[in-house]
Amino acid sequence: MKIEDIRLHKREIFTPNSVQLREADNQDSPISGVAIVTDSETVLYEDDRERVIESIAPSCLAEDFIREQDIKLNLLHERSKSFARTPKSLRVAVEKDGLHFEADVPDCDLGKQARALIANGTYTGCSFEFWPQDYTVTEREGKDGKNEVVIRHTKFEAIDALTIAMSPAYKETSVSARELLDEFRKDREAAAQAQAAQEAEQREAEEAAAKAAAQREQDARDREIAILQMKSEMLNIQ
Repeated sequence: MKIEDIRLHKREIFTPNSVQLREADNQDSPISGVAIVTDSETVLYEDDRERVIESIAPSCLAEDFIREQDIKLNLLHERSKSFARTPKSLRVAVEKDGLHFEADVPDCDLGKQARALIANGTYTGCSFEFWPQDYTVTEREGKDGKNEVVIRHTKFEAIDALTIAMSPAYKETSVSARELLDEFRKDREAAAQAQAAQEAEQREAEEAAAKAAAQREQDARDREIAILQMKSEMLNIQ
C-alpha cells in the first residue's frame, strides 16, 4: 500500500479495556466507555530494533471541533454495523483523560449482539476512526535500547466513527504500521526539504537586499565625491 500523504488517509487507534455496560443487569442500559485516550502511547509496530508509537494530544479534542463531528458507533470495524450516532443515540463528552461516550442500544439483532458480547467479556475495547491533520514525528531511545518513533497527533481533520471490538483493526488488515512509519518519515523529510528550500530562498533574498543596500550606499558616496570634485573645479576656474 502506497500512501502519498498520510493526512489523506483515515487512521484508527485501538484502546483496550475501554467499553462497558452501564448496568449489566439492565437490558435498557447504555453502552459507555472511553473512545479516545489522550497523552497515552499505543504501540503500533515493533520488531527487534524499532518500535512505533502513536499518541493523541488533548488539543485534538477541542470542544468546538467535537460538537461539529458526525460520529457513528460501529461493531467490529464495519460501517454496515452502525447502531448509534451523534448527537441523539450516541453522546460524547471531553473529559480530562480523553473522549468519553455513551450509546443507547437499539432493540435489534445488532444491538443485542453488541450488548451480549460486551456483557460476557468478548468485546472489551474501543477504537476510533479519524482523519489526521497536524502531527509531529520524533525519535528517542527506549528503555530497552530500541529506537522508538513517536507519532503525536495535535489536530484532527475529522472523527468518523467509534468501534466496539476485541482487537485493533490494524492487526487484522494488510496495512502495516511499518508502511505508515515509512510514509510519516517521507512526509517529514519532504517538510524538512521544503523548509530548507524556504530558508535558502530567504537567505538569497536577504543577501540580494544587502547587496542592493551596499550598492545604494556606494552610489551615494560616488555622488558626493563627484559633487566635491565639481565644486573644486569651479573654485579653480574662479
